[in-house]
Amino acid sequence: MRFSENRKVAVVVLAVCVLVSVFGLGGVGLARERGKVLTVYDRGADTSLSTRHSMDAYLDSAAENARLMVSEARLHMGDSQVIDKVEQLADTLASAESIDARYEAYVEIKTAVDSLYDAMYRAVQGSDFTNFKVAYDDFWGCDDLIRHDEYHDLAAKYNRVVAGFPGSLVAGITGQGALNPFEG
Repeated sequence: MRFSENRKVAVVVLAVCVLVSVFGLGGVGLARERGKVLTVYDRGADTSLSTRHSMDAYLDSAAENARLMVSEARLHMGDSQVIDKVEQLADTLASAESIDARYEAYVEIKTAVDSLYDAMYRAVQGSDFTNFKVAYDDFWGCDDLIRHDEYHDLAAKYNRVVAGFPGSLVAGITGQGALNPFEG
């Protein structure tokens, strides 16, 4: 019996080859790509300074600037919910261990900082709040550094692979989910 004579056997062999290629080899490739991105995040492309250390420094600096805004706002505004929210998010941003927790706090704090700026501006009614403005500008400077960090591009590239076919299928089966690209 030859394959050319038995179509059922040929279809089964073809299906097995496709499945092995997509799930076996594709899963290994996807895991390898994710590993590369996380290695750059942890150790960096330049071994003298890893992306994780620079990203951690940017996030810590953003948290510190948010805390400076909170202390300045308390002098002019007293207590308020927006101040408490920025303070809580700054603490989470600075102390969270996982990249996912830091990412969530980072996304939230950006909106909260803008709300705090608006509330502070209304509260001081034209008074000088230079220290607050400097901390606000420095906070957004850290945001700019985060958005232009190498990790962001690598994670976005990996996420595009995971979002396409067969990447999404392979990612779902192998548990290789999307990475937080620190955008938003």
